Amino acid sequence: MTISSAASPTPTTDLITGLLVDKFEVDPAAVLPDTRMTELLVDSLMVVEMAISLKDDLGVTVTEDELRDLGFAEFAARVDARRAG
Repeated sequence: MTISSAASPTPTTDLITGLLVDKFEVDPAAVLPDTRMTELLVDSLMVVEMAISLKDDLGVTVTEDELRDLGFAEFAARVDARRAG
């Protein structure tokens, strides 16, 4: 599944939240700006799967270190910048 950026593109934070909730069964209430990605992706397999999902769905490459080291808002900002080109 590829998420397109049609006339009104979905905000990156919403896309990442959707992946977290739909694919990794994260409680949407847990996805807050300061929440570390490692609190949302609780094991290393989830980190790898998230990196693959972002590449497949958004065409954005992220490192596992970014997924381990950043909070949600900072991570989403980096993904957003890469989506913008």
